[in-house]
This record gives sequence, C-alpha cells and structure tokens, in this order.
Amino acid sequence: MSRECYLTGKKNLVVNSVTRRGKARAQGGVGRKVTGVTKRVQHANLHKRTIREGGVTKTVWLSANALRTLSRGPYRGIELL
Repeated sequence: MSRECYLTGKKNLVVNSVTRRGKARAQGGVGRKVTGVTKRVQHANLHKRTIREGGVTKTVWLSANALRTLSRGPYRGIELL
C-alpha cells in the first residue's frame, strides 16, 4: 500500500533544500550566494485509519485534512470508524 491519502490524494513531495551564505543587500551586504542545492522530501501528514465504504471495512492512509473532513460526518459514502 503506498503512502498516499485515500481521500485527498496527498503524498510526499520532493523539494530542493537551498543553502546560502553572505549578508543580504538590504542589510548592507553584497547579497546572498547559493552554495548548495540538495533534494529532500516533505512528508505528508498521513495517519493509518479504518473506514467503511459501501459497507466494506478498509484500513487506509488518511491525511490530517481528510480526518477533519470525516470527523464532521460521512463524506462521499466514506465514514470513519
């Protein structure tokens, strides 16, 4: 099972981590220089929860946002157990 939200489709995101040195021009320096760019992963806020969809019980990954939606009541035929 992939770590992807069953309801919203949110998953991990690959982004760049940018390392800089120097003093900003606005503060009287000569400007910030990029000294390195490396890839990193922003992890989605996912939790394993049990749901009922169409009378079938499933264990799925849900984002925090989806949990808030389901805590208000059933949504698109899916309810939180």
